[in-house]
Amino acid sequence: MPSTPLVDPDEYFARADAGSLTRAVALVVVYWLGSLAVGLLWRVTGEIAVEPVTLRYLLQTLEATLLYWVVPTILLYGLGHALGADLEPADALALAAWGLVPLLAGEAVSNLFLYAASALEIDSAAVPPEPDLWLFVPLTLLACGWAAYIWRGGLRYGSGLERSTATSTALLTGGICAGLLLLPVAT
Repeated sequence: MPSTPLVDPDEYFARADAGSLTRAVALVVVYWLGSLAVGLLWRVTGEIAVEPVTLRYLLQTLEATLLYWVVPTILLYGLGHALGADLEPADALALAAWGLVPLLAGEAVSNLFLYAASALEIDSAAVPPEPDLWLFVPLTLLACGWAAYIWRGGLRYGSGLERSTATSTALLTGGICAGLLLLPVAT
C-alpha cells in the first residue's frame, strides 16, 4: 500500500518521487477549487447576504491560495537551506503544497458545521457568539498543526534535517501560516 504524507509523511518523503512538482501544482489547484466550492455552497444555499461570484472573487481566492502556498514554500526553503537541508526549490514547493490539504479539510469542516447550524435552524441563543472564534480558530490551529507534521516529515526524511531542527522549522512555519489565516479573524 503506497504511503501518503497526510498519514505517514516520514515514509512518503523518503521516496525519490516525493518532490513531484506536477503533484504539487495539482494539490494547489484542488485547494483552490475546493475553496471555491465551499464559497459557492454558501452563496447558493445560505441565507446570509454575500457578494455574488465575480471574476474578482475568483481572482481573490486564487490569490489567497497562492499566498498559502508561496509563504510556506519560502519559509521551508529559506529556513531549511539556512539549516543545511538538502532541499531543492521544487521539493519545497511540493512539500508546502501538501500542507494545503489539512487547510482545505479545516476550511471544509468549519464551513460544514456553520452550514449545518444554519440549515437546521439552530436557535442562535444555543450557539456561542462569534462562531469564528469558537470554531474557525481551533480548526485552523489543528489544520496548521497537521500541516507542520507533514512538513516535519518532509524536512527530516526528504531533506536530511535532524528531527529537532525539522520539528522546530515546521512548527515555526505552521505558526506563521496560522497567523496569516487568523489575522482576518483578529481584526
